[in-house]
Amino acid sequence: MDKRKLNSFLALGRTLHFGKAAAEVCITQPALTQHIQSLEQSWGIRLFERNKRHVSLTPAGMMLMAEVTRTVQQLERLSTTVKHIAAGGATVLRLGYVGTSVLETPVVSAIREFRSSSPDVRLEVREFSVSEQFSLLQNGELDVGVIRGPMPADRFITHRLIQRSPLKLVVADNHAQLRGPSVNMTLLAGETLIIQDDPEGVGLAGTVLNLYAEYELIPARVVRVRDVNTAVDLAALGLGVTFIPTSQLSVIRHDVAVLDLTDARPETALFLCWKTGYDSQAVRRFTKLIQSQFSSPGMP
Repeated sequence: MDKRKLNSFLALGRTLHFGKAAAEVCITQPALTQHIQSLEQSWGIRLFERNKRHVSLTPAGMMLMAEVTRTVQQLERLSTTVKHIAAGGATVLRLGYVGTSVLETPVVSAIREFRSSSPDVRLEVREFSVSEQFSLLQNGELDVGVIRGPMPADRFITHRLIQRSPLKLVVADNHAQLRGPSVNMTLLAGETLIIQDDPEGVGLAGTVLNLYAEYELIPARVVRVRDVNTAVDLAALGLGVTFIPTSQLSVIRHDVAVLDLTDARPETALFLCWKTGYDSQAVRRFTKLIQSQFSSPGMP
């Protein structure tokens, strides 16, 4: 796979202008045109509609933008790893995490201590959604993931509970009906629920939907978003209600109200995950270290 051609495709897909795209990837415009034509011939599809005045992505081109972006990122990570090994480096540990987990002090402490105590291991840390982490773990593109449960019954992924923490209800601070310090679950039935775009029954979204099911409640509408921060932003706008881990309270915006539930005590669980059967000294070392940082009563 020619990374230069893929970068040319992405640049033209973003700018929809041959001159600007060529400047972005530091090649001539004819060379960029050749890259696009080569990809179209190789893949057997047309990526762009173009004439003298207009450039646009074809439906096939639009569908490929995200996949090509991921491919380029993987090639860049591979290149970095190869350089690291060639320079005499030893092991690389690829760690994924959901955004809210880095607000858990023990996670930060474990990563810092691992970097300090394992100078022979280059730690690559990146944020991914729950869905992305499952896919990357299964494909061997990620070594360890920090994911919020519930976890699916997946024989390919081994997971270990490392912490439980309470969830809080978040609403706009001028909400007419939902006012603190606590409310009853039944009051949420008519509200739009904002949750993360996690796989069905998994992650923080799975926890919240299980809570609603336990009380036989159906939200008026469900809006799915990528992360907790976006959910809180929409709640602040009065577009619905959402739930957050207590660790998020330290960075929450000031125009929302954080409420308890009078009849429920929802919790979110944080898990450490890796591919079943994957035996790596670095993974074992990190797993042992991060478990030592947590002291939740529910931890095995």
